[in-house]
Amino acid sequence: MPLTIRRIDIGRGMLPSTSSVALEELGWSSFQDLALAYAEDFFDIPFVSFAKGKDGGSDGEQTIFTQAEQPSSRVLVQAKHTSTLRALTVADFEPDLTKMAALIQEGFRSYILITNLSLTRNTEVQLRGRALEAGFERFEIHGRDQIIRRIRSSPRLRALAPRLYGVGDLSQILDERRIEQAKALIAAAKGDIDRFVATDAYRASVRALETTGIVFLLGAPAAGKSTIARALSVAALDAFGAAPFMLESLTQITAHWNPLDPTRLFWIDDAFGSTQVDPAAADAFNRVGPVLSACLAEGNRIVLTSRTHIWKSVRDGLKRSTTAGFDRGIVEIKVEQYTPRDRAQIVYNHVKLGDQTPEWRAKFKPLAHRVAEHEMFTPEVARRFGLSTFTSQLEPTVHAIDAFIRNPASYLEEVIGGLTAGGRAGLALIQISGGSAPVSDTRSSPMALVCSAYETSPGQVLRELEALEGSLCVRVVKDGEPQWRYRHPTIGEAVASITASSPALLDVYLAGTNVGRILDEAVCAGLSVEGAIIQIGISRYDALIARIQAAGWTLDSRHIRWFLIVKATPEFRRRYFTSPITKGHPLVGRYGLDHQLLILLALLRNEGLIDSDYLRDIQHRILRGIQEHGIPSCLSRAAQEIVGSEDFSEAIASAMSSLQEGGASFMRYWEPSKEELDQMASSEAFGPLKEFLEMLDGNGDEEEYAAANEVMQEAIATRISEIEAEIEQENWYHQEEEHDCRSRNTSSSRVSARSTATADSAVAALFRNHSTSSASDIFSDIDE
Repeated sequence: MPLTIRRIDIGRGMLPSTSSVALEELGWSSFQDLALAYAEDFFDIPFVSFAKGKDGGSDGEQTIFTQAEQPSSRVLVQAKHTSTLRALTVADFEPDLTKMAALIQEGFRSYILITNLSLTRNTEVQLRGRALEAGFERFEIHGRDQIIRRIRSSPRLRALAPRLYGVGDLSQILDERRIEQAKALIAAAKGDIDRFVATDAYRASVRALETTGIVFLLGAPAAGKSTIARALSVAALDAFGAAPFMLESLTQITAHWNPLDPTRLFWIDDAFGSTQVDPAAADAFNRVGPVLSACLAEGNRIVLTSRTHIWKSVRDGLKRSTTAGFDRGIVEIKVEQYTPRDRAQIVYNHVKLGDQTPEWRAKFKPLAHRVAEHEMFTPEVARRFGLSTFTSQLEPTVHAIDAFIRNPASYLEEVIGGLTAGGRAGLALIQISGGSAPVSDTRSSPMALVCSAYETSPGQVLRELEALEGSLCVRVVKDGEPQWRYRHPTIGEAVASITASSPALLDVYLAGTNVGRILDEAVCAGLSVEGAIIQIGISRYDALIARIQAAGWTLDSRHIRWFLIVKATPEFRRRYFTSPITKGHPLVGRYGLDHQLLILLALLRNEGLIDSDYLRDIQHRILRGIQEHGIPSCLSRAAQEIVGSEDFSEAIASAMSSLQEGGASFMRYWEPSKEELDQMASSEAFGPLKEFLEMLDGNGDEEEYAAANEVMQEAIATRISEIEAEIEQENWYHQEEEHDCRSRNTSSSRVSARSTATADSAVAALFRNHSTSSASDIFSDIDE
């Protein structure tokens, strides 16, 4: 299909000035990114880069792009950038004119030049004539004024090239309602936007946000997930008018979602845990799935981030189908797949725009390519090279730079260790305050603890945090109050590592940190859990147990059970359960047979920490859950360990027999009420029973299972149809009832109207002759 070259539509309401976007400040490489985004936005089809090189001039660079699709209609797009404000001349383009014949031979028929040079009518006419003589069917030049007008008229273009937010005058780009929000977002991460490089992962994220409304960014630590999320937030504010809400957890979406204002963007970093899996977050996703779908359906947008290893740990337990478009919105950031040019541009931007001295940059310049090409390169490493806070002790040599990249954690710990007492206390304050500390905090208990440990004062701590802003910490607004947070999660990990290696600091941590956060971050010494840095030795078991028990009902029992299962040693569990666990224990609950509880009970049974009466009770409930109810968790390995292999096998055989006969007790147990079915999709009805049937596969005789599964699937489908028919019949009855009621009311109204009409006429007659103006006079000023 031939590509139609369209003229630029400036649009109504555009401001005439084109001086608000300093294209010359972008640099040639960033302008190439802009040209690629401009072409994609203008022609509404994707373009890809296939070559680049010097254009032979003294002040410019060029990049050539070709269409990613529709190869039968090849269009060549060339970007030409200058760092000075001037007009394009024929001489500037002379080297390219000599190459046109070869391009025609390659099959190109349309030639588009995108440049930040100004364009005169005379130059355009001359160059167009030369291009058409060479054999091109179409030739267009998009100069500085055209580009800026397009930037200002196209939010999508700005979203594809977010560096524009850093070089433009926001008041000339966004409407007043969005200006302050955009400024706040940009100020929240100083330097992020003007150093940003629009990679393929970012462009894929923009498309996902456009098409599905949700983006889920995955990647390794320091891959740039949060930076991309922040750029998306600014872009969405501009492109969709979506006011950004940075939330702490998925559960907060319910509180901030407003059906009357369906133009919000909810951004949640580390949605399933910052350094380790947060089981509560996974449960929350399953609970709020329908809310997320409703939220997206109304036009809101959602951006989530997660470390890849955490996502892999939770994905199988998530009900992803309840959130429309979720899987299509997943974008995995793989730094190793970044193009060499993107990697180099990331390093360049951070070092060029950082706070390094010209002398340091001069020494670093010959080694910059080694950073970009390094196998362990990450955007966060590039950021640290641009800041003297991280490199004050680093001599720019091949060996030193290689060690800096390979050991970012140890170098970061060294940097933190070299801070003043107030600076180290400030970073510790953020840690024990749960990851965010009030900007004006002077009298809190955490502040008193860190000041005592580091022998400093609150005033010094706050002054040092201000000095570290932008490098190690940032200001954010949480619940209307300014807070200090780590600039990057890896900084928090380094602080945790320092804490773990110091007995005095570990005591401060255990005494002052929120106990829920301790359970998230810590692990008993001797166990290995990915992402857990702080190790609790046996001498501090009792201190942690006392904190857990003191928290009481404020701490979710699932949180404690997860710690006891995954991160606690047998000795810790023995101290926690001073006597065998009984039916009335707070961690047990009264009726639950969830998978997590069964895993804990299996551990405690093997360790002799479960009461015999309670053990018999739980064994009976598991067997009944298999034979009569079809509870999925009762088929788990933990359940088998609790009841024993022989009883487990007999229960499965009994269940198979009942299921082949229609499984009446199973159907009754899981049948949804009409109200529940009305709130869910038909495919979700009897969901746990379907899961039980899936898990039953492989347990027992294959032929028996096939027969039982066929019977039950048919029974489930039949019962769902019956319930739906009952609901439809009830709805019809209610509608008829409402219709009859309305009819009776209408008849009464007519009688009432007739009875009052005479009185109304009499009253009207009394006033008719006394009126001094006509009825039309009443409306004389209705249009004023």
